Amino acid sequence: MMSITTILQQQYHSIQTEQIRYQNNPYDPERVHDLRVAIRTLRGLVKFLKREMPQETYETLDRTLSNAAKIFSPLRNLDVLIVEAGAFAYAHPEGKANYRDFFKMFDNKRHEEMQQTLVDSVQQELTTDLDQVKAQLKTVNFNHVPDWTKLIAKELKRRKHQLIKQYDHLDFQDYPRVHHVRKKAKTLRYSATYFAEFVPKKAEKIRRQAKRVQDVCGSITDAHVNYVALNQLASQTTDDNNKALLLRIARAQREKFTAIKKSAKSNYL
Repeated sequence: MMSITTILQQQYHSIQTEQIRYQNNPYDPERVHDLRVAIRTLRGLVKFLKREMPQETYETLDRTLSNAAKIFSPLRNLDVLIVEAGAFAYAHPEGKANYRDFFKMFDNKRHEEMQQTLVDSVQQELTTDLDQVKAQLKTVNFNHVPDWTKLIAKELKRRKHQLIKQYDHLDFQDYPRVHHVRKKAKTLRYSATYFAEFVPKKAEKIRRQAKRVQDVCGSITDAHVNYVALNQLASQTTDDNNKALLLRIARAQREKFTAIKKSAKSNYL
């Protein structure tokens, strides 16, 4: 069975691999997505192990990984927005809408955001963050834990019950709270995935439950972020056609996150 330290180190190496893949082909939206997921996965595992490491070490790792992921947030959010705009165009095939110029605008905007992540100062910032993460991981000692199977089973159970309780009482119109629950679900899902060897019989069910909560909350938070971004773009553009399309898609995104209702509570999970 792989040790906890080895699991964390392997995830760190995954970040390095995805960083190179992104640098090689930043034009592929999947590359920035996979890099952010790799960073956030390690951050989720660190959060799960918070009680087993010194507070200062945890806070440094959490803050540094958060900063690294945020470098790519504007680009990733734009990629999600482009997908939603594409889906809207597909569902509304109107020749008069002049979608070609509309998507050219998005293409130019994406190129700008992509280039921003590749400038030397930003790449150096990322390298510094990752070097600090590597150094901190080397200082963590988990030898004080006598039984990892017992500890991970207990922590997964605690976090699962906490997540279900939060989801049951969640107001889907309270965007900040929905976003908070989504992040909790991610941490639980990542942990149930990467620490599964310690509790194989329980981990898969917990992973599925966490993913369902993440998916529901994610559809709301993504639509909310899209709605805000579309309105900002509409206020900045001078092209009447593009502005009209942006506002139409913004309304569609607002309808999406305001219309979602919970069909069930715990039994949904």
